[in-house]
Amino acid sequence: MRKRISLIVAGIGIATSAVLASPASAASYDGFCDASDGGEACLYYLSNFSGPIYDTLHSKYSYTGTFYGTETYINNEVASVWNRDTVNWLTLYDNTGYTGAKVAVAPGGYIAYLSDYGFANRASSHCFSNVSSCPN
Repeated sequence: MRKRISLIVAGIGIATSAVLASPASAASYDGFCDASDGGEACLYYLSNFSGPIYDTLHSKYSYTGTFYGTETYINNEVASVWNRDTVNWLTLYDNTGYTGAKVAVAPGGYIAYLSDYGFANRASSHCFSNVSSCPN
């Protein structure tokens, strides 16, 4: 009888945990490249999606003063990019303010080697296509 009660209590605990658990959602700057909640722009310090990551749900007018974590600047230090937004294009610019040369990443697309596009370590801003202040 005790074993049966223990199993019932354990089952209730598991069921309660499942009901109370919330679905995963993207959170900017958490170090994970998420596709939920609209999808993030994921910028990687090294090629082929390695090294420190900067992940955000938002366009970024300027990388000045922005870091991978706490020590490595992002400005002109992006070697690969993944657009986890499945609806909007993501465009990287080599100047602040969404200006200069650019590389566009299709919805859900990625570029493992920005060097293949002559764009490694050049990005200074990025913009999602649904933002009205972004040039298209």
